[in-house]
Amino acid sequence: MNITKNKKIIDKILTAHELALHGYCDFDMLKDKLITCRASLSLFDAFSPDLPNTIICVLFPYCFDKLQGNLSQYARVPDYHSSAGAVLENAAKDLKSALPKYNFLSFIDNSPIPEVLAAALSGLGCVGDNGLLINPIYGSWVFIGTIVTNIPFDMPPVSIAKCTQCGACSTACPGGCIGKSRDTCVSRISQNKGELSQDQIALLQKSGMAWGCDRCQHICPLNANALINPHPCFGDKPFNPDLTDESLNDLKGKAYGWRGVGVLKRNISFLGRNKGE
Repeated sequence: MNITKNKKIIDKILTAHELALHGYCDFDMLKDKLITCRASLSLFDAFSPDLPNTIICVLFPYCFDKLQGNLSQYARVPDYHSSAGAVLENAAKDLKSALPKYNFLSFIDNSPIPEVLAAALSGLGCVGDNGLLINPIYGSWVFIGTIVTNIPFDMPPVSIAKCTQCGACSTACPGGCIGKSRDTCVSRISQNKGELSQDQIALLQKSGMAWGCDRCQHICPLNANALINPHPCFGDKPFNPDLTDESLNDLKGKAYGWRGVGVLKRNISFLGRNKGE
């Protein structure tokens, strides 16, 4: 079976799983940039003693609306590790069934693959100054998943496309962290355990965010006309855009629940103080 037929089979299966938004990049381009994590072992075990040949990158649009709130957009949908991850895993199984001579291993977020870089090399978008992939259709409101395989493809040399570097995101960033240390990133601060410093509390209050931060994405001109059409795996209705103490009663399936209720209550309380409550 030739390369063209293999690619047609993969394209058809991914489209059947509503993963038409995908691209391919050569594993060799990233083998020296892999992220050390627990999932690294599964990657090398699956293809030992050889290395994979190809990374298939897929995008999961997740934005439902542009409503303001104190909860980051990515956390307003069911936890993508399980919802999008299940779609990706099922697609990998179907690929294995159709092409049994080859192996297919899926990853999302908890991955040795530098996902943004892989997606950019796959032609799925440019890389913003904020480090996010910006797709020409869906903007940066996408989760990235990968399926690693030992199917070889002939792929022309590619380069990483960059954004317009207009500076809007760095100007709007509450912590002024873009291009600098992530220590003052509001999203990172909102996920820190334990006590926060007065400076960190001030940044949370300045941002108005209880979990995450989307300021750099909302201000990005390349997101201005981003298509709002979330992947079906996220259902048909997002969570409330504002976290309150009452909304923390059920954290099952919530991407913002992994740090526990204590961190969320702490953040909400700081926002309440900022409003004089």
